[in-house]
Amino acid sequence: MAEPITERDHEQVRRLHAEGKSRNAIARVIGRSAATVSKIAGLEGLTFSGGARVAAATEARRADAAARRELLADESLDGALRQVERVGGADSARDARDHATAARALTEVHARVSELARQTGTGSAGGSMLDRLADALLGPAGGDSGEG
Repeated sequence: MAEPITERDHEQVRRLHAEGKSRNAIARVIGRSAATVSKIAGLEGLTFSGGARVAAATEARRADAAARRELLADESLDGALRQVERVGGADSARDARDHATAARALTEVHARVSELARQTGTGSAGGSMLDRLADALLGPAGGDSGEG
């Protein structure tokens, strides 16, 4: 059977809550369950708003990651297009192939990052157009062109 809640428990919860401790941290300090701490806090009219702070920080982190993915996708696309432009002006067939290979690699990065953004609901649908362009120029991604 659980120990009855004492006035000392109430005092400790009030003091630790005033110090900004979380429900779980208070539970560890006073040796009670989180549920008991919640019960005491409710009786004392105390709330734990850390969840809102954590949710806001998590959302900010997600938004930052989405923006970084979008930047990576854009820079990959720009790099792929620069490589495609260099194919026509290459000095040798080897240079042209190297530029085409670089364009393909950057295109695949763009496609993968764009797909991740679509799966997480944080990106544009521009990757499908780039995928079609890359397939037309270089063949399907992941396909074997037979070159070695």
